[in-house]
Amino acid sequence: MPLSDLSDRGPLRPLFQALGGGLRPGEVGVVRASAGSGKTALVLQLALDRLLRGEGVLHIAGTGTSEQVRDGYESLLDGLGRPLRPAERNEARLFIERHRIIHTTRGVMPDAARVQRVLDQLSDVVEFKPGLVVVDGWEPDEAGFAALAALAKAHGLAIWCAGTPVSEAVVGDVVLELVPERSHVMLLTRKLRGGVMPPPLRLDAATFTARAVDGADHKPTSAAEVTVYSGGLAGAEAAFGEAAERYGAREVNYTFTGHVQARTRGANPLTEQELQAGDVSLAYVSRRLRRDYAEGSQIRRVLQSLWHQVSNAQVVYVIGAIQEDGTVTGGTGWSVELARMWNKRLWVFDQDKDAWFRWNGEDWVEGLPVLDSTAICGTGTRYLSDSGRAAIEGLFARSF
Repeated sequence: MPLSDLSDRGPLRPLFQALGGGLRPGEVGVVRASAGSGKTALVLQLALDRLLRGEGVLHIAGTGTSEQVRDGYESLLDGLGRPLRPAERNEARLFIERHRIIHTTRGVMPDAARVQRVLDQLSDVVEFKPGLVVVDGWEPDEAGFAALAALAKAHGLAIWCAGTPVSEAVVGDVVLELVPERSHVMLLTRKLRGGVMPPPLRLDAATFTARAVDGADHKPTSAAEVTVYSGGLAGAEAAFGEAAERYGAREVNYTFTGHVQARTRGANPLTEQELQAGDVSLAYVSRRLRRDYAEGSQIRRVLQSLWHQVSNAQVVYVIGAIQEDGTVTGGTGWSVELARMWNKRLWVFDQDKDAWFRWNGEDWVEGLPVLDSTAICGTGTRYLSDSGRAAIEGLFARSF
């Protein structure tokens, strides 16, 4: 098996696809998170991908020893290399050693000047010229980060910088954020050069590998296998919950302080930290949906909870009305935009047209959906009409 195939099997494959393979020469990526959230584990995976493709990597660590960093690589390789025979696994380790140099700063915060010195020494002494540099444990200010970005462009290097930036102005070409939740860590893409943002990745907090999403490859044979992610509000969400209960499906209704639910079955209160995982600029949402949302309003928390509903589902079903510009009315429209950005399967029942429409990637196409995944999001307008209620009931009746 080619070593590059091992990386393609890894948990970060959706991220690498969105990045077009990874950082480009001259780009700086930022991995930001609070202490102990897994920044080192993430940059090790980002670097291992390059190593398995035969590219040189310089790993500069602000804390720990070279042996500890090497052990981190070994652990990741052991996980990816299970299909390999023992001899092949040893060859892979040797291949990585030949393409990687680890430099530790023994507790001294690394900066652009130190990176430059190390690069010069490696070039002069061992003729080692990496394509990727990892700087782990640096908390740069704006000027320090600008120096690192200039170094990347001057040398044609891709650089991943992992730390907790001391300034909000520290923003790279790509920005990843790790947000710890109860039993897992969410990997969020906060900035990406063009293209569509990849969906959030749910990583196991212990092993830092991707956790399977319910329903990813399984068509349910009964409603008992289905989980309906929603918010439990009056209207469409409550109707989805009522249908779920009648047919024996499980409900997860996300809520938060000050959120009034019509349904409490499966209520799942979100902590402030979990809400922040779904945070988004209201200015961005306003542009995306072509309507105004004021800062400081309750709508921000509603949008944050919608993020959790959609991110956990494989298929999204919405009751509302499709506008001429292709968006859907109300805050529900953000569920539609998230589903489209993350390439989720998406259906909208237009109450005005009394018909279901599927998003095919370019346009809305009329059709008739069934529940063909064990993880769905059921959401929509508070102003549920008789046709909307009948559409939800028909969806469950056709499916089971």
